[in-house]
Amino acid sequence: MPPKPKFTKEEMVNAAIELICEKGYDSLTARELGKQLGSSSCPIFTLFKDMDDLKAEVKRRAVEVFNEYMKVAENFTPAYKKRGMQWVKFATEQPRLFRLLFMQETDGDVDFDEAQKIIPFGKQNDIDIIIRDYGATKEQAEHLFKQMWTFCYGLCVLAATKVCSFTEQEIVQSLGEMFRGMIYVIKSDAATIAKVTPVSLDTPEAGNIAAKHPHLTGSKQPD
Repeated sequence: MPPKPKFTKEEMVNAAIELICEKGYDSLTARELGKQLGSSSCPIFTLFKDMDDLKAEVKRRAVEVFNEYMKVAENFTPAYKKRGMQWVKFATEQPRLFRLLFMQETDGDVDFDEAQKIIPFGKQNDIDIIIRDYGATKEQAEHLFKQMWTFCYGLCVLAATKVCSFTEQEIVQSLGEMFRGMIYVIKSDAATIAKVTPVSLDTPEAGNIAAKHPHLTGSKQPD
């Protein structure tokens, strides 16, 4: 009979998560995980066919941790804002798991929609909430989601990399201001203004922008 495994899969995955949280994803090697378990690397391969198999299971566990943070929002209103707050909280409290799930490089040719299929955020949850709570159309909800997600992602990266920290009230205010600004853009002609591309001052286009949108350039309306 083959020897009984010294550890369970769950114990190994939990040890791997602890190792990543302590030292980062690059530290997840067979040797380092063996040390974390107080063993050699041999027991790992009694339950996983290789390190890629183990890493896939570790990532699934990291997604579960992330989802535990996010599902808290279901008991709050406004739920959409709370989801943003929970994402920043996850990045702050679990910075190395955030990097594992949201800061891995792609092949460089992935657009926003494709990226949403790769990362474990749950785009449809947000869109459903926006449509339900704000009476938005599907198109409006998708536009709002994209802009808010991008903004919130920036807060998360700043928090996860410890470039700066945010109080809960700062997060509340930042998300609220961005959200209200986006609602204004979606429901007014501000969408046209938002699409203005900066041009060199010595071009005819610069004069057109100054005439049409003086508040963007500091220019006065022509007499």
